[in-house]
Formats: sequence, structure tokens, C-alpha cells
Amino acid sequence: MPTMINIRFFPDWGRKEPLWSHDTEDVTVRTEDLDITAELAHSLRGYMDFWENHFNPVSAPPGSGWDSEENQRWFELEGDRIINELSSQLSGTAIISDERFPDGS
Repeated sequence: MPTMINIRFFPDWGRKEPLWSHDTEDVTVRTEDLDITAELAHSLRGYMDFWENHFNPVSAPPGSGWDSEENQRWFELEGDRIINELSSQLSGTAIISDERFPDGS
């Protein structure tokens, strides 16, 4: 029986995908190392591109970091969809930990 891996899901600057090893704070997980579809890999990269283009904790309105509430909501819903798809495609091999909102928001 294969060992289950834990994958942390959250965006961070300079990354192409929001996937991280659960064992350490700084080890990334690359989509090409996972048994996922090309469409899901593309969605993960698009998700990060969107975040980098619409989130800026320094220049955005205080408190949110987002350039608009609509973009923040899209990011949250798209993240939910991607996490569900990752969990489905990696069922039996990985557990996805949603860490997008470390403060619980």
C-alpha cells in the first residue's frame, strides 16, 4: 500500500503553484511530480497568476490585500474548486491541507 503524502495548499510570492510539502515550511511540491491532469496543473498556475495580479497587502485597501471584493471572492471559490479536484485526483495517495487562511478567516 502506498504511503499517503500531505500537501499544503496556499499561495506565496515567487511560486508557480500553491503546493508545499507538509513536512517542512519551505519545500515546494511541483505539479509535474503529481499524477494530475494537465488541465488541473494549468488551473493551479492560473490560480497563482491571478493571486499575484490581484493581491498586494501593501498597496491594496487596508485589511483585505485584494484589489476588489469580486476578485477576492473568485479566488476563494476557485481555490475551493481546485482543492476538491486535487483531493479527487490524488485520492488514496495524498491529503490536501487548505492553509490559504492561516488566521482562520
